[in-house]
Amino acid sequence: MPILKRKYGVVVDKSAHGVIKRPCFILCNHQAAFDQFVMGGAFKFGINIVASDTIFRHGYRSWLMKKLVRPIPITKGQSDVQAVKKMLEVIKIGGAVGIFPEGNRGFFGETMTIGSGIGRLAKMMKVDLVLMRMRGGYFAKPRWKLQPNKGVVTAKVERVVTKEELEEMTNEEVLKIIEENLYQNDFEWNRIERIKFLGKARAEHLESILFYCPKCGAMDGMVSKVHDFYCDKCDLKTSIDEYGFFVQDDGMTPETILEWSVLQLEFIKKLDYSQNNDVPIFSDKNIVLSKAIKAKKQTDAKHGDIALFNDRLEIAGMTIYLKDVKNLSIQEVRKLQIYVGNEAFAVDVPLKTNLLKYMVTGYHLKNVLEGKSEDECYYGY
Repeated sequence: MPILKRKYGVVVDKSAHGVIKRPCFILCNHQAAFDQFVMGGAFKFGINIVASDTIFRHGYRSWLMKKLVRPIPITKGQSDVQAVKKMLEVIKIGGAVGIFPEGNRGFFGETMTIGSGIGRLAKMMKVDLVLMRMRGGYFAKPRWKLQPNKGVVTAKVERVVTKEELEEMTNEEVLKIIEENLYQNDFEWNRIERIKFLGKARAEHLESILFYCPKCGAMDGMVSKVHDFYCDKCDLKTSIDEYGFFVQDDGMTPETILEWSVLQLEFIKKLDYSQNNDVPIFSDKNIVLSKAIKAKKQTDAKHGDIALFNDRLEIAGMTIYLKDVKNLSIQEVRKLQIYVGNEAFAVDVPLKTNLLKYMVTGYHLKNVLEGKSEDECYYGY
């Protein structure tokens, strides 16, 4: 924890920790790459943290993670019976299980979708439910940025729901309590707190998540340089200030990354893709496609290009039809995870390449193919 405080300004409020004992089930929102270490160091006892199986594929980093937070591997976006069995085993012997129910770090500063099954899982544990919320983590280490920013990041237990209370609740009621206590919008929070997050190149690699220009509509022109963010197809130009907000000089720039992401998604949903059966919607070069095995290193690497069409992805000579895709997710910001049947594939890309456009548009096209209504749609966050 001293390292996290010195590097990111992490402070844990332990005022509610006196009543918390093992066995227990701990949930927290997911803002930054260091969240698991904050959770692991916030309590007096050890925690087995549930983590994506992708973290086990990176040699020394994976070894370190295993030593420090004793992770339980789970496959993103899929029901994982073995992971649930392992959680129950830990609880049965009096341990603590921790999980980030969003399943991924937020891209845009707001808590992402929490799976509806988390209420049922919390009741299944039959122990106290501990709900902890982090604030400021998105600004301290945005997932699209290589260098950290120094500010103030707080972690606090918002509520403890006893196992007796859980027994009296429905799955839906538990889910609602979880959502209410974990939801965080760092932009709304810092609009009030006005905490400066100081660091080099505040807009560094922002084009990794924002690909749409709200002024001219181009989807391939956004560029970051130090603190500035601009479109090379038109004259839109802005910068990110020390509080994490965009400087608004032209009336066309959204105030926040979150607001920009909303405009971006709406644009994607309104596009006509009827001409994209043979012409790609997006394409990028110099990618590496690998086959992924749960909780193990990637294998069979192939180099090539990636292209998204209206019904499929073509990657390094392999075709994946959207109707067969179970889940699309992004690890950190430069690795796309694709789950097809019982297989998993990973696409690694160069710096500044935007993978989010493939995930968001891929989900949109899949939603259309499946005839889903708007309230059923999911876009990867």
